[in-house]
Amino acid sequence: MKLIAIFAVAVLLASPAWADLPAARVPSTNLSGTITTTGTFQSIQAQNNTRLGCTIQNNSTSNPMYLYYGSCGGASTSASLYLAPHQAVGCSITNNFVVNDQLCIAGTSGDHFFANFQ
Repeated sequence: MKLIAIFAVAVLLASPAWADLPAARVPSTNLSGTITTTGTFQSIQAQNNTRLGCTIQNNSTSNPMYLYYGSCGGASTSASLYLAPHQAVGCSITNNFVVNDQLCIAGTSGDHFFANFQ
């Protein structure tokens, strides 16, 4: 009897009903841009309590960028996330939590960044 119960559980766990569900489809907003002033933090997106996710990527070929979560007025490179050229980062803390703070970026004038929000 115990063997049948173990087999039944194994079959249930292997069934398609327990497979990963497809990700929810949500619209995204592309807020990509260009660094306007070297060393000055500029806002990418204001605080957003309904943000589901984001991806920010440094598209520079040679210069770093700095991403700050919070008010741009309080941003500093020492308190920011360093993004090497072509490095990307998301807004997820874990699978269930997303940073909803304002996002600010600094880098070298003329360099481009990718920013996409859900």
